[in-house]
Amino acid sequence: MNEATQRLFFALWPDASTSDALATLARQVAAESGGRPTAPGNGHLTLAFLGDQPRRVARELSAAAARISAPSFDLVLDSVDSWRKNAIAWAGVQSVPLPLVELQQKIARSLLVSGLEPDERPFAVHVTLARSITVAVRRALAPPLVWRVTAFALVASELDAAGARYRVLSSWPLAQRPHDDREVAQK
Repeated sequence: MNEATQRLFFALWPDASTSDALATLARQVAAESGGRPTAPGNGHLTLAFLGDQPRRVARELSAAAARISAPSFDLVLDSVDSWRKNAIAWAGVQSVPLPLVELQQKIARSLLVSGLEPDERPFAVHVTLARSITVAVRRALAPPLVWRVTAFALVASELDAAGARYRVLSSWPLAQRPHDDREVAQK
């Protein structure tokens, strides 16, 4: 008997206001690139793609993720770019925050401990804005979109005729740290 599976990934999942800003940006970039915008509420940054996994794996991953400790941080999306080969337009960063790199590495290590192989592709910091683009885009995003990252999530991707729908299965807070004006001034 085949065990039921679900398509899983770890992601940064935006709060409501950041999600709304990403949806607006997706519509603008889709119009600019001749593509199809990411559905409102689907914008996210993938930390680790796991593909189809037995349903029981989600419980094991949730237990492992609960042991990850990392600080909250600001993710400054300050550029729009595209991959013509994949026909995708996306928002990215000029400077990858160190806490993001460390969080992604901790998740990758927890996957190995759980007996799963992390995705072989290098970690690419991007938020997909549009698919099936016909015109390449590449520009600065002014003003930049500042996303205060306070949690990460385990998400299930469910495909149907309308496309992908994402469902957050579990999420874990990142440690809050005092606001440091010097950090903001250096960005």
